[in-house]
Amino acid sequence: MKIRTCGFALAGGILFAAFDRCGYMLKQYGSIFAVSENPWHRTVVHRILLRLPVSVAVVFVLFLVTDRLVLKAGRLRERQAGSGPDSFRGSMRWFGGMWLLYFASFFPAFLGGYPGIFAADAPNQIGWTFSGWLTAHHPLLHTGILCGIFSLGRSLGLSDTSCAAVYTVLQMLALSGIFAWISRFLKYEKAPVWLQAGTVLYLCLFPFHGMMAVYTTKDTLFAGVFVLCLIQFFKMCTRPEEYFRGYRFLVSGGCCFVLLFLLRNNGFHTLLLSIPFLLTVLFRYWKKVLLLSVCLLLAYQIYNGPVLTLVRAEPGNAREALSVIMQTLGRTYTAGGDIRPDEMEVIRPVLSEETLALYTPDLSDPLKNHFHTEAFQENPAGFLKTWLKIGFRNKKLYIDAFLNTTAAFWYPGTDGEYLDFVCFDIEKDNPAYPHVSMQPVSAIWNRYYTAIGTDAVFRRIPVIRELLSMGFYFWLMVFGVLYVCRRREYIRLVWMLPFWAYMATNFLGPAALLRYAYPVMAGAPFLIYLLLTPLPSFDRQ
Repeated sequence: MKIRTCGFALAGGILFAAFDRCGYMLKQYGSIFAVSENPWHRTVVHRILLRLPVSVAVVFVLFLVTDRLVLKAGRLRERQAGSGPDSFRGSMRWFGGMWLLYFASFFPAFLGGYPGIFAADAPNQIGWTFSGWLTAHHPLLHTGILCGIFSLGRSLGLSDTSCAAVYTVLQMLALSGIFAWISRFLKYEKAPVWLQAGTVLYLCLFPFHGMMAVYTTKDTLFAGVFVLCLIQFFKMCTRPEEYFRGYRFLVSGGCCFVLLFLLRNNGFHTLLLSIPFLLTVLFRYWKKVLLLSVCLLLAYQIYNGPVLTLVRAEPGNAREALSVIMQTLGRTYTAGGDIRPDEMEVIRPVLSEETLALYTPDLSDPLKNHFHTEAFQENPAGFLKTWLKIGFRNKKLYIDAFLNTTAAFWYPGTDGEYLDFVCFDIEKDNPAYPHVSMQPVSAIWNRYYTAIGTDAVFRRIPVIRELLSMGFYFWLMVFGVLYVCRRREYIRLVWMLPFWAYMATNFLGPAALLRYAYPVMAGAPFLIYLLLTPLPSFDRQ
């Protein structure tokens, strides 16, 4: 076991050193292939080798610490095996108290940024719909909630700012209820006391939870539903005989999974990537797993077919899934890469030279907004074949393009992530659009959250900088995989699968934004619990 631990510590050290040094190179030079005159760190490989001893030592120590925590958690579970559950009334009082606690923890952000962060997609979701254009580019469920609140509020004479405040309070109630459910799950599962208490502190004090709770974007509700789906996934894999007895749990799980793709389009792809593994692991219950999968696929097809037709909504644009193609071609063109005239003839109808010149390393929107989907759909195979041919000759540019767009997801030291503490008021002369202004009730909390979000002053503070970074939570996911493989407890990889499936969809997205990674951040306590909980007896056989 010691040799295996050393081997995995070395593998982990190489991975984390590579993440760290590649991210640093992108931040400083925009390319991992830049060459320095200093012989000690001339290339990224030299830099990784220099960082390796420290990285290996840290991973090794973390393995030992986690082993200790797992051992203590197992002993605690054995001591608590005979303890009965709380009374129903006591359990409900406890749950209500936790719900109230989490709801109260969001109030500083609400008071500091009343009526909430009305930004990102919300103004367009309402403005487009009230102007007569309903599109599935944004989830119809979330658009319906927003427009319903604003329609009712305006009919009652409320200002748009007050309507936004109503939505924010309802969202705070929903997210705080889900947080209370996370704590209830850990309590019911007899998780270590330090993890239960740490989860409460993390969910109450971590500033981005309060900011996301008052952020009128679908990502907040999606993150909460994502964690509920993680719990369903865990129960399905660890207690299948109970989960698949009858249809009660299947129905509750199915509702969570349907909400997942109704609140974000890539929620369905997260489920789709997970289904084959579920069928493999739960082969004894393959009929009910298949039934659940077929029902989810059917619900998705109904949503994208009859439902869109019924409400006269325009389907989402296929270009949303093509950011990697746009970014790699844009970087190759602007960097003077090898694109031949006959290849340019294929690319030009979809991405013109003027569009390619708009390339921005960490955001595909400038290219995406001018991407001609109709031209692409006329000959997708020919376009993709040309893209691949160009890529074989410009491998380094393609790699740099992909890494620059995704860097904030996996590099804790990035400056690219943001969560502005502001309200958007666009189309100010258009009455169809919502006109919301931030009117802070508390100047102290406004300064605090502006400093955290808009100004990102936390980046100047070591350790805090990493804890508030998206990259830290990606590193936690990587460590979890290493730890599980080292212990040969591969079933835990299936428990973690939704984390990786979801992140895989984000890596194909237009940018690395904190609101995209927030589901992983909200689920971090659950991820830690997955490493510590004892394996069910049938998984140890």
